Amino acid sequence: MSTIRVAVASTPLTATLAEAVPAAVAAVEEAGRMGARIVCLPETALPGHRSQAQPVPDVSGGELDDALDEVAEAARKAGVVTIVGAERPTPAGREIVSYVLGADGARVGVQAKTQIDPSEEPNYVPGSGRRLFAAAGLTFGIAICHEAFRYPEISRSLVLGGAQVIFVPHYVTTDDGSLPTRWCDASNPYNEKALLCRALENTVFVAASNVAAADQGSATCIIGPDGSLVASLEYGSVCVTAADLDLDRASRLLALRWAPERNLGVADAEGSILVADRAGGAA
Repeated sequence: MSTIRVAVASTPLTATLAEAVPAAVAAVEEAGRMGARIVCLPETALPGHRSQAQPVPDVSGGELDDALDEVAEAARKAGVVTIVGAERPTPAGREIVSYVLGADGARVGVQAKTQIDPSEEPNYVPGSGRRLFAAAGLTFGIAICHEAFRYPEISRSLVLGGAQVIFVPHYVTTDDGSLPTRWCDASNPYNEKALLCRALENTVFVAASNVAAADQGSATCIIGPDGSLVASLEYGSVCVTAADLDLDRASRLLALRWAPERNLGVADAEGSILVADRAGGAA
């Protein structure tokens, strides 16, 4: 049996790096005290998501690099692989990304958000590329917010590539400003239910981190391959939780049973092919 302790953190909603960096560092330090090998922080933890009500001042690439260096130093001291959400200035505009920082403080790599929610388009642009990461004996992928909720193909592709855990840093609020009280309650936003499906339909763990706020819309939690709630934080609570994951349970069984060769082409009611396989044929 291969077991790894994984942590997920809810950091407070911030709007500046002066607020965000200490909060991120505190979460990493707490994960280290818990004995976690990996910790995931929410989407755009640095400096804060621009869809929030309060304005988020512009930050330069240099300022973000300095902030990442501070979080990386905390990861090194705690000995914890850290997934930290940030924005990244590019010539096309700001990308939403998650950096993976090694337990030695080195930057292992970065995953850009390739599917931007329509509401985010005034502030962010989509990136490109998808990759797997291997650290602390774990193979994992990252699907950022909207990518995990609306595009199950992304999670499936990561699992087919070998991911045992899908990390989902996100920023989700309730429409009416209320705070949920029970995980996956029918009155909650749909997002946690989507994450439950990602775990079940791929037979892997899903570890999700949301920002702690008065209108937090989905839980910071870890979901098992059978859809069970392995660990979670109270809604609105700035905190870290961790769980020991038995990686033998992440069999990827249902993802590996996908048979694309039996599902080529989409036909209309009369039998005419509307969408063909990529190798060619009718379209």
